[in-house]
Amino acid sequence: MTRQNYPSPRRPVLDDSKVLAHRRFHGLERGVRALSGARGVWVIHPPGQVIGEHSHDWPYLMLPALGDYVERDDTGEARIAGPATVLHPAGACHANCIGMHGMEGLSIEFDPAWARLAGLELASHGAQAWVGGPVASSARALAALWRDTSSSDAEVTKATAAFLRFAFAQEKATPPKWLGDVQRLLDADEPPSTAEIARRLDLHPAWLARSYREATGEGLHETLRRKRLERATLLLRNSDSPPADIALAAGFCDQSHMIRGFRAVLGRTPLEVRAERDSLYCPEILSGTGSK
Repeated sequence: MTRQNYPSPRRPVLDDSKVLAHRRFHGLERGVRALSGARGVWVIHPPGQVIGEHSHDWPYLMLPALGDYVERDDTGEARIAGPATVLHPAGACHANCIGMHGMEGLSIEFDPAWARLAGLELASHGAQAWVGGPVASSARALAALWRDTSSSDAEVTKATAAFLRFAFAQEKATPPKWLGDVQRLLDADEPPSTAEIARRLDLHPAWLARSYREATGEGLHETLRRKRLERATLLLRNSDSPPADIALAAGFCDQSHMIRGFRAVLGRTPLEVRAERDSLYCPEILSGTGSK
């Protein structure tokens, strides 16, 4: 582990106890990166899992990559699907209900002193959820940086602090009225092309593609890939069908196309995802018991 050296003796000493300790979440976890004062973990939850009220000792940042869930906290209830960011202050209670495709993404926990070193005072911010928009788009870039083995700890630390400052500066935007219609069309078993969606909604295709990315934090083709991966993941874990058959059933051109999608979004192959099913569906994880 690389410790950052800060010149001022008045700076607080970062607490690495939670970075070094092995702690399980309410699902499977894969270690991503440990910094001085921060820890990144890839967390995987099975479909339909209900996680009761719990809290985290450190501020907790979730960057979902696949699936969806309902988040309940003291601000109310929100459905988190697609590119998004969820932040919980240390000790803030919340509960989750995982959707039908499961959910996985990058979880980042960090020492509040680390945030203060970066000029952030998180105590002044309550629970936050940003779904879509520029924050979600930036979150995807941040998650990629955390998982990039060629990036330095200093780069990751700087980027995470910059991301949080950017997120707090953004005003919550109301989703455009046309977005719901587009998302319903994309949910079809055989979704129409961008040109066909634009025609049905009387929108210009180029405007639709640009505006959709601005509103959701991902392009139309990326949304389709994510939905195909969700279907493929469910089939891999709930059937013994050959991967080639699953690729076609999920909407991919072929098995190679599906493998590239899994590696790009999840950093794993379809066979690795299938191999997780026995551990993922164990009674302890399904019941949502265990440490946070």
